[in-house]
Amino acid sequence: MRIGIFNKYIAKSWAIFFSGILGILTLVIFMNNFIRVVRMAMRFGTSWGWIAMTLLNMLPDVIGLSAPMAFQISILFTLSTMSEQGELIALRAAGFSFKAIVKPLFVCALILSGLLFVCNNWLTPHCFKRVLNLRQEARSKISKINLEPNTLLDLGEWQLYIEELDGSTNQAKKIQLLKKEDSGALSTKVNASYGKVTLTKTAIGLHLKDGQMQRLDDKDPTSFIAANFKEYTMNIPLTRESQREKRASEMGTPRLIRYIYKTPLEPRTQNEFKTEVSLRNVLAIAPLILLLISCPIGFSLGKRTNKGWGMLFSVIIIVTFYGIGAAGLTLGKKYALLSYWAPWLPIFIGLLLARYLWKKRLNS
Repeated sequence: MRIGIFNKYIAKSWAIFFSGILGILTLVIFMNNFIRVVRMAMRFGTSWGWIAMTLLNMLPDVIGLSAPMAFQISILFTLSTMSEQGELIALRAAGFSFKAIVKPLFVCALILSGLLFVCNNWLTPHCFKRVLNLRQEARSKISKINLEPNTLLDLGEWQLYIEELDGSTNQAKKIQLLKKEDSGALSTKVNASYGKVTLTKTAIGLHLKDGQMQRLDDKDPTSFIAANFKEYTMNIPLTRESQREKRASEMGTPRLIRYIYKTPLEPRTQNEFKTEVSLRNVLAIAPLILLLISCPIGFSLGKRTNKGWGMLFSVIIIVTFYGIGAAGLTLGKKYALLSYWAPWLPIFIGLLLARYLWKKRLNS
């Protein structure tokens, strides 16, 4: 009974710190993404629904990045608070060992690592693929089109100018079209006295009457082609066809591994994809390693210690851990033999450091 109450107390203390810190870190990282998404939405004229879906699918990636850091900080905050209030001394005097105190925190770390493992290897890639598809959808649109008279509209390959426009009937007068990109011609122009303009989400339809088409040859500028017409109908698409390359971050880990070995890739790209596989699992295991490093430090904090020391040690540990991880990624992307193993460098070094700190703590 006593052990059960103690475990719940430790886990509850940690959970309070973890939820608050996770919320703050997620908000900070999320706001940076929010600003970029809104700027893209303003640039391409997307809807609020597009913004909401993009941000929602970015959330697993943001949480996967901020969760290990929040766990590290919350561990030292929990231990520094217990040390400051004399609870660690009381627990030790009551016969609780360091391992018994760590046990509920270790269970929390295991649960978090399991969630991160699923998230990093399956959920986050799936959501990130949807983010990339949404971005491509936005970029494929030329712009947000508002038909107004006396306004030059950029429609991709074409530029459209309408001098007079009746918004209720879509009847237009003095319509001019200029094709900007025309192979074999310096310029292609279409003029019409009047016509009808129809705007949809994917195209602009033009039914032109009493006009002329003019084309100037690029090889012989003196060669001029002109043709008059009574009626002419054309559609100008408002989307661009584009294809994007596969990215490692959009594929689930099993699919990514199959893609590495079944698809011809450049050595640099193959190394990058391999490091992505390892990085996902390194970040999933990170809470366990950060726990093993943090607990001996937290047990060493005296009664006069406040949360400022916990924050200081947390920053040092996080910067060092992720710095070593960045160095491992660089090595993995550069050398094929190290592409799978180099990203695990912070885990290997962390285990050695944790072993040293625990040995020193238990022998003191």
